[in-house]
Amino acid sequence: MIRTGTTARGLSARVAAFGVALLAAVVVPAPGAHAATRFEAETLTIDPAYGSAYQDPVASGGWALAIWNNAAATGGFTAAAPFTTLSVSSMGGVCGSTDAAPRMEVAVDGTVVGRTAVTGAWSRYQWTGSWAAGSHSISFRFLNEYGDGTCDRFLEVDTYRVSSDLGFVTRAGAQLMLGGRPYTFAGLNAFGMSGCDNGSVPWTDAQLDSYFGQLAPNTVTRTWAFQPYGLPVLDRIVAAAERHGQRVSLTLADGRNYCGEHDGMNGSKEGADKTLAWYQGGFRANYLPWATSVVSRFRDATAVAWWELINEPGSFTDPAYTDAIIKAFFDEAAAAVKAADPNHLVATGTMYQAFYGTSDFAYVHSGPHVDIASIHEYEYDWQNSNAIVTGHLTPALAKMQSIGKPLIIGESGLQAAASGCRTTLTARASVVTRKLNAYLAYTGVAGVNIWGVVLYNPVSAQDPCPLQGRLTDPMFASIRAKQTALNA
Repeated sequence: MIRTGTTARGLSARVAAFGVALLAAVVVPAPGAHAATRFEAETLTIDPAYGSAYQDPVASGGWALAIWNNAAATGGFTAAAPFTTLSVSSMGGVCGSTDAAPRMEVAVDGTVVGRTAVTGAWSRYQWTGSWAAGSHSISFRFLNEYGDGTCDRFLEVDTYRVSSDLGFVTRAGAQLMLGGRPYTFAGLNAFGMSGCDNGSVPWTDAQLDSYFGQLAPNTVTRTWAFQPYGLPVLDRIVAAAERHGQRVSLTLADGRNYCGEHDGMNGSKEGADKTLAWYQGGFRANYLPWATSVVSRFRDATAVAWWELINEPGSFTDPAYTDAIIKAFFDEAAAAVKAADPNHLVATGTMYQAFYGTSDFAYVHSGPHVDIASIHEYEYDWQNSNAIVTGHLTPALAKMQSIGKPLIIGESGLQAAASGCRTTLTARASVVTRKLNAYLAYTGVAGVNIWGVVLYNPVSAQDPCPLQGRLTDPMFASIRAKQTALNA
């Protein structure tokens, strides 16, 4: 264990001489309610011939660890909970033109987690995996040589963190990103979670914990966040997702006006379009204040994957719902959401291109604050086609690739029951696996949400072959298996 009262070999002076500024560490997004534990690197052990602790007023606690030769600092830490992320605040002295940047190798329990070149400014480097709670060993190794005789090359480590959180979902063009890595998901729809099902009773905390606890980490669950249900139920949903390392996509309104979300409803019948006047400005009265209140409340919650503006906007039948009208709604609503919450992506909730108001996916999704488009499809049962991939995918994907934004399959499913239907539960599970594999093989398809999970037996006289299933339904094992493979 090292802690000295002097700088390591005059390191601070040499850093200044080489013009390498001691900058504040890059801030990693706040991890919401996920547990995160930080450790000081200067408490690690290293041969004093190769490294030492040194005083740095910018570093955490005023100290950091310097390694100035091909050597390793070692030690241990105790994680209070399982963790999936290791992040390290580090910088270094860049020297020469060949192999100039210092290279760092990080190992946990003797297994190399990652290697990276380190810049001359404090930055945070992050790796993901799966580690248990308890005691672990850790090492930081400086891989290249000290210098070339004309300048010094060295590695500095300030702090390292272990966390069950990977930060916010972001995107790099058409690729979703999570924890610095490309992110693809196999997820579910759970429309009844906030109260749109089962007698309008929202799921209890115990039911939420049971559900999220059975999913593979970082599964995306899509559910409703409609105004009639209020904010308290969303508090419970997001908190439960955070407890279990899960992601939720929250849909802020319903273009079909179901589940009591009747703002702008055309007539009195659920299932109809919202009025054209609503899209042309009526949304500002109730929808926009609700949306901004929700996103402001959860702007720091990394369990929220992204916000979905509305489920299935536009019209099935009326050509008066033009792309220009729907695009203007998307742009204004997305701008308001991003102003209130700059941390999360924004999805539109589109159904497909053969829908009035969203016929040109590139155009309607081209706004600067819009990030993600979606397709909803149930074509396996349409005329008994047994379709695995919808015919709407190719044109929609081409449009989204032309503007460099991701596409998700926001809804996909097929009808089944244990008996009496053309598809059994076991056969449906196999089809779900095929659908997930087929869709996620396409570049630009970021994920799939299968419809849908409920808490009760969905088979009834009115719906003998339902799309929904309980978590014991074998199709959910298919989803867990796919997300587990994607996490590897």
